[in-house]
Amino acid sequence: MLVTFALTVGIGLAALSVLNPGFLKPAEGGQDRLSFSFAPDPATETALSKLQAVFDALDKSYYQELSDAELIDAMARGLVNEMDSPYTMYLTAEQNRQIEESMSGDYSGIGAFVGLNKDGLVEITEIIENSPAEEAGIRVGDLFMAVDGQDVSSYNDITAVAALVRGAEGTPVELTFFRPSLDDHVTVTATRRRITSASVAHRQLTDKIGYIQVREFSQNVAKNFIAAIEDLESQGVEHLVIDLRNNTGGMASEVIDMLDYLLPRATIATLQGRDNGKPFQASWDSDKMMGVPATMRYAILVNGITASASELFAGCLRDYGLAMLVGEQTYGKGSGTISFALADGSAINVTNFLYYLPSGESIEGTGLVPDQDVVLPEDARGISLNRLTIEQDTQLFAALAALEKLD
Repeated sequence: MLVTFALTVGIGLAALSVLNPGFLKPAEGGQDRLSFSFAPDPATETALSKLQAVFDALDKSYYQELSDAELIDAMARGLVNEMDSPYTMYLTAEQNRQIEESMSGDYSGIGAFVGLNKDGLVEITEIIENSPAEEAGIRVGDLFMAVDGQDVSSYNDITAVAALVRGAEGTPVELTFFRPSLDDHVTVTATRRRITSASVAHRQLTDKIGYIQVREFSQNVAKNFIAAIEDLESQGVEHLVIDLRNNTGGMASEVIDMLDYLLPRATIATLQGRDNGKPFQASWDSDKMMGVPATMRYAILVNGITASASELFAGCLRDYGLAMLVGEQTYGKGSGTISFALADGSAINVTNFLYYLPSGESIEGTGLVPDQDVVLPEDARGISLNRLTIEQDTQLFAALAALEKLD
């Protein structure tokens, strides 16, 4: 689930201190500007010998001649991508640019939200209304197989697939998907255009109950979320259905601002991680000012794609007795990443901490179990949430019924 719960920190290229040159040494007569320090123990020496052997083999026997710079760059990418956390990864300059662009909610593409499913396949999670994706007949749940004839089924990387799908406005892109409902492949062509995604949508359901859908926690979501609540309150709404289905997360700052608006003085989450080589503990807290009445209650819609910042939002409100969760068990990403921008425009995302809900629970790898387990009927699967009828959307119907019992 790429860039879910990312705290972006632009730090430039960090220089490493020189204590013991070790494996990498400057060329004869060159300036000793960058080297590495390693512990002088047998295990480290064995690992360095292995690295030296791998480097020499590629340098001398790879079918293409590569410069030292190219080999070292490959080592940097491999080091990041071989960490145990799937959320620690290397991003090329283009991938990094696309992530920043997508977080702004304005880009040129087909107008679909995607996530990485538990099998490592890039999956369509939501489709923007009247977008090229919708017009081409792409469905929620479609799994990317190829882009313009290039096999992407084993990429396991949202940004790499997105880089192929996006392009100049007005140009076509041929997409091949595996569609589980058909147990077959489908190929469609979509024409790219400028997409300005509406990350927050709202409407009134009954005299006292409103509905807010949050598709992702991108820039300005908190502001739009608060504006939606104020609009619904002006129409007499007292309780809210908040739809976080298919929301894979986003920016921590946005979800914190949203919870601060809904909560009195309280701890939103506690964090445990490492910074500058040392363990740290911290907390995110709300102040005593609330933007809503203390009597407001929430039914939060979740499913298996609901992840990270979405899980924090839902779990926090439930822990304080303000919300019930309706739908399916969530994804289970209870960690946060920081992004280190590098000098050439590339970046690395590093899993930096685990977060714990107010109850002390970590949902890393487990997710949230809903209070009401409700699945969508078979004929509703593959349809964008905004296109479901109330008869098809059994999860929304259950959430509405639960809130109506409060009156």
